Amino acid sequence: MKLFITYEYFLPAYKAGGPVQSLANLAANYTSATIYIYCRHTDMDGTVLTNVKHNEWVQYNSHTKVYYSTGTEKQTVYDILTVVNPDVIFINGIFSPRFNIKPLLWSGDARKVVSARGMLHAGALSQKPLKKKIFLIAYKLLGLHKKCVFHATTQEEKEYIHQTFGKGVEVYIAPNFPNVVNKLPIINKQVGSLKLLSVALISPMKNIKLVLEALSQCKANITYDIYGPVKDSAYWDECKSAITTLPSNINVNYHGAIPPEQVQAVIADCHCFILPSKSENFGHAIYEALASGRPVVTSANTPWNDLSANNAGYNIDINNTTTITTAIETMAAIDNEIYKQYSNGAALYASNKINIASIKKDYDAMFLNR
Repeated sequence: MKLFITYEYFLPAYKAGGPVQSLANLAANYTSATIYIYCRHTDMDGTVLTNVKHNEWVQYNSHTKVYYSTGTEKQTVYDILTVVNPDVIFINGIFSPRFNIKPLLWSGDARKVVSARGMLHAGALSQKPLKKKIFLIAYKLLGLHKKCVFHATTQEEKEYIHQTFGKGVEVYIAPNFPNVVNKLPIINKQVGSLKLLSVALISPMKNIKLVLEALSQCKANITYDIYGPVKDSAYWDECKSAITTLPSNINVNYHGAIPPEQVQAVIADCHCFILPSKSENFGHAIYEALASGRPVVTSANTPWNDLSANNAGYNIDINNTTTITTAIETMAAIDNEIYKQYSNGAALYASNKINIASIKKDYDAMFLNR
C-alpha cells in the first residue's frame, strides 16, 4: 500500500507540537505501507529547514520519504499526487487550503482520510472562532465532508466530528502511536518542595497561565520549568505578568522551544509534569512523562483520566483553580518513599494504556477498509 500523508510540518520541524510527533511515530511504527509525507520546508514560526533538501523526495526511513515543499516549485500537489498515485491520502488537519483542501480535491482514485487532530474540539474552535466558523460552513456547502472518511483518536473526538459534519459521515477511531520510552530513575523528593515541568505550545489551549495562578496560592517551595515555543504572544505576555506577582517560594524558568529528542532529559529532572489543557486528542508529552515514571497533573479533557485512582497523578477542574493548587501542594508534601509509589504508578498506568499491535490494527481498518 502507498500511503500519502499531508500536514504542514514534519521533522526536523517540531514547533507545531503533537501532530508532528504523531506523524513521526506513525512513520516509525506503521511499516506495512510505503509512506510519502508532503509538508512545508519551514517550521511553524517560519524558520527555514536548512538541513534537508527542498522540493524533492528525501529518504526519512526505510519505508518513508518526505517532500519539503517551498510552495514555489513548478509541481503542484496535484502533480505530485498523480506521480505517486497513492492508495490512501491521509490528510491531517482541517483549515489549510494547501495541505488539507487541495489533496481532498485531487481526482485520483485514492481513499481519502481526514484526521481532525483535535481541531474540532470546542476549546480549539474557540480560538479565532469567526474565521473557523466561516471555513466550516464553506467546507460543508462544497460537500468536502462527503469526499472522505474521518479519523478520530478518541471516542470524544468522533463525537465532535459528528457534531460538526453530521451523523452521516464515517469516522474511524485509531489512537496515536506513542513515542515509546523507558522508565527513568527518579530524583530525590524532599517534603515541602517540588520540581514542576510543562512542555507545550504557549497558547490559551495549554493553560499555562492557569498553572501560574494556582502557584500564587502555594506555600511549598516550587520550581516550575516551562518549555515550548510561543504560539500566542499576547497570551505569553499575560503569563509573564502573572510570573512577576508570584511569591518568593515560587521560581519559574522559561526555556523556549525544545527538540523532541531532548524532552526525556528535562523530564528526568522533574518530579511532576503539569499541563491542564483545555483539550488534548493525545498529549505526547503527557504520555512520555507518565511512561518515564513522572506523575502528571492535567485536566479531564485528555485521554489520560483516572490518574488519581491509578496513583499516577491528578485530573483537575480547569474551572476551579483551587483544585490545581491542591494537587500541586499534595505532590509537594509527599516524601521520597511515597513519591516512588507515584512514579511506579505513573509508569504502570502508561504501560497499561498503550498496545502497539492493537493500534496497528486500527490503522489497517481505517486505511484498508474500502
